[in-house]
Amino acid sequence: MTDQKRRVEIFFDEAEFAILEELAQGSQWSVAKIVYDTVYRAHFTDEAMKRHAAARRLLAMEPIDLGSDWSEMKEWMANHRVWETLKFYGQDEELS
Repeated sequence: MTDQKRRVEIFFDEAEFAILEELAQGSQWSVAKIVYDTVYRAHFTDEAMKRHAAARRLLAMEPIDLGSDWSEMKEWMANHRVWETLKFYGQDEELS
């Protein structure tokens, strides 16, 4: 795709849109800018892209047997790099 942009139509109920209008009135932004900025921060920043990549890696793995005891689960996580992913996102304490 070239430098073309795509338009999205979003439907809000009256109460939801009233909240967006109130936010817009209290700022220098339009309702459209508030919605765009919110979506951008949730999905397109570097941090959001890291979260999406981590989620894709986790979803690509084999299902976890939730019936396992914690020692089996911890070994499985370590062997499948899930633990490293959790540490990357701030989970650096061992759970007991």
